[in-house]
Amino acid sequence: MLAAGIVYLLAVWLDAIGTGIPNYLLPRPVRFFVQEAALFPHAATEVVEWRVEGWMCTEQHFAEIDVRPFFPIRRDDKESRFYRAMFFHHRERQVMRALDEYIVRKQNGAAPERRIGGVLLLSLRVPIPAPGSAEARYQRLPLSSFPPTIERSYWYTTGRDERNRRCTESP
Repeated sequence: MLAAGIVYLLAVWLDAIGTGIPNYLLPRPVRFFVQEAALFPHAATEVVEWRVEGWMCTEQHFAEIDVRPFFPIRRDDKESRFYRAMFFHHRERQVMRALDEYIVRKQNGAAPERRIGGVLLLSLRVPIPAPGSAEARYQRLPLSSFPPTIERSYWYTTGRDERNRRCTESP
């Protein structure tokens, strides 16, 4: 009886650590009793935040711009059209160029005194707090409030020549 208990616990342990050995050695009816629930074995440990910095024509540097008004459907949450476009197409140059042109046109139309010549599209990987810890409801924070330890990935930047051309154009 002790040997059967040891074999059972060993089979449960081998299944729990993901070896797959019980699947090869045990018949299907017996495997059912050794399988452990692994509901989310590859659950995300980070949240991706998509952001935009605009090339300020007058100051000649990149600064964060809020593009939420330019994507009005669900603009204040992570299901906005901007988030969707970035999530699905952040590696496609043609889509990034179209987003670049769209954001520049909308920003320059909405705030002509803060004209931009191009964009820098980036993502942040913000760690998800441990289960059970207190967490405030999602709210959009400025880029400057994220510590340097937060991973940033830069997906697209408008070329220098294009930025200069747009900045010298008349509004």
